[in-house]
Amino acid sequence: MGDLDKLGPRGEAYALRMLERRGHRLLERNYRCPQGELDLVTWHRDTLVFVEVRARTKHTARHPAESVTPAKQQRVVRAAKWYLSKRQKKGPPPPCRFDVVWLVAQGQEIVDGDVMEGAFTADY
Repeated sequence: MGDLDKLGPRGEAYALRMLERRGHRLLERNYRCPQGELDLVTWHRDTLVFVEVRARTKHTARHPAESVTPAKQQRVVRAAKWYLSKRQKKGPPPPCRFDVVWLVAQGQEIVDGDVMEGAFTADY
């Protein structure tokens, strides 16, 4: 298993710690459904947050957030809609938001990262 293979799970754990420091409460991790996967689902204040985590090594030319393409955004939105249809009680869904946590690693250490709140939107 190379550094990139190990970076995904480590990156998600690191991202979760970042989010928890900002007041997020974890609801789901690696939620899988027929529509795809949600890396993290959290509750932040009064908002349900679907979090896409993107980690890259420092020598990669592209910024990690650039890999959340419109096609990837659509897959995340479809999975979020599935999640809402299966997990939510009757009535209108709570306010929802799509965040991206980007991380940059050098070797085994994460050296940079941030949370992009409301990185993209969806119509419900």
